[in-house]
Amino acid sequence: MKAIFSQIVFFAIYALICLVSLLPLPVLYGLSRVLVVLPMRIAGYRRTVVITNLARSFPERSYGEIQQIVREFYRYLGRLVAETVWLFTASQRSVMKRVSLEDCHVLESLKKQGKSVVIMLPHMGNWEFLRACSCPLQGNICGYDLQQLHIVYQRVNSPLFDKLMYTLRSRYQYGWHILESRNVARYMAKHQGVPGIYAMISDQCPGPAGKSIAACFLGQPTLMIKGPEALARKFGFAVVYGVIRQVGRGRYVMHFTRISENAAAEEEGAVTNCFARLLEQDIRRHPPLWLWSHKRWKRTPHE
Repeated sequence: MKAIFSQIVFFAIYALICLVSLLPLPVLYGLSRVLVVLPMRIAGYRRTVVITNLARSFPERSYGEIQQIVREFYRYLGRLVAETVWLFTASQRSVMKRVSLEDCHVLESLKKQGKSVVIMLPHMGNWEFLRACSCPLQGNICGYDLQQLHIVYQRVNSPLFDKLMYTLRSRYQYGWHILESRNVARYMAKHQGVPGIYAMISDQCPGPAGKSIAACFLGQPTLMIKGPEALARKFGFAVVYGVIRQVGRGRYVMHFTRISENAAAEEEGAVTNCFARLLEQDIRRHPPLWLWSHKRWKRTPHE
């Protein structure tokens, strides 16, 4: 009975989201300001976490400047919600008009070498737009066929939200093979002879010190998750930093920067520390566009 009730709730919420997502994106932006941004600011959604993270990362900023970043961050969250809802029914062509790729030569040169690549992604811009790059209309991603694209995701605690996001991310028939994080190592081992791209969000809350990598990030000792570097080192994959930068409201450009052609040849921690430096540069360039509401410093190297 509980399973049936859960299914009914899922389909009801999914139908409602799809119905709302049919509205034009500018209308969804307006609704998000009223239904998402305003309630979050009134309720103070993770406000203490956001302010603490910003104050620790930008000690040179005044209180007024921090408050301005907080306001812009909440508006950014509202846009994320609006765009994610829109993606539930948006056509492939309309999504592709809003996202483009730059620095493709970074991946193209690795493809010519027959290399598999781990793309380390941050929670910046709107990472859900990455799916659009692998539509059949695109043909390939920087030389890699659509069958060679993989995106790694980590299950969230809410089964309902997890199912909704999985449904969204696997909506298109072609492109981005969805891999759950607990199964990715086995999949890589089985397919390491076939060049492919493995995109991974790499700035999540880290595990304990023994399962993380220490780095200096935003001027403070920080633990970064170890998984992306560890997998790339284990299988000798190349590593690329990929960031989705906002170039206008609802418009994004994905940039690629090579970190290593062969992670197995690098010292332990070198790949992750390079990722941290590149991410810090992007955050300092556009502070409100990173996900400050996560507890990034829940654990520190001193622990």
